[in-house]
Amino acid sequence: MISYLSSEEIIEINKLVLEETNESHKFILEQPDDLQFILKFVADNFVKNLYKKSLAYCISLIVLHPFKNGNHRTSLIAAERFLLKNNFRDFSSDEGDLILQKWRIDYEQKHDLEREFFRITCVEDTKERIKETIKIMNSEYGKHIEKWLKNNFSKT
Repeated sequence: MISYLSSEEIIEINKLVLEETNESHKFILEQPDDLQFILKFVADNFVKNLYKKSLAYCISLIVLHPFKNGNHRTSLIAAERFLLKNNFRDFSSDEGDLILQKWRIDYEQKHDLEREFFRITCVEDTKERIKETIKIMNSEYGKHIEKWLKNNFSKT
């Protein structure tokens, strides 16, 4: 049986991320409906492929941006936490996490993904939003993050 993250767990991750950077006063869940969409999107898709489900948490949290601050950091930690909840072993390091985070930011800026993410956030049709999020997951960007997850987490 697959153990999913709850909205409370994702909110707690975001709060912890903001606390670590002394930004706890900036916690705001701006889009609670988007957070619910993310939970349903992950649960309803990718059958039993836990790496894809993990990537789905990561990409959808970035794309839909439910929090005012800390979405990128929250996204990777949520992906990792999901794998840990499902008995994966963590071989990652803080240094490796930082390298991936820097790569993501650089890649997003170079390829103007912020504009693309904002466009997807504005999509109201659920089927279209799912399609667009999966498109990002299957892009070079998503494949790089998925490869990182596979290289740093394995089933126990």
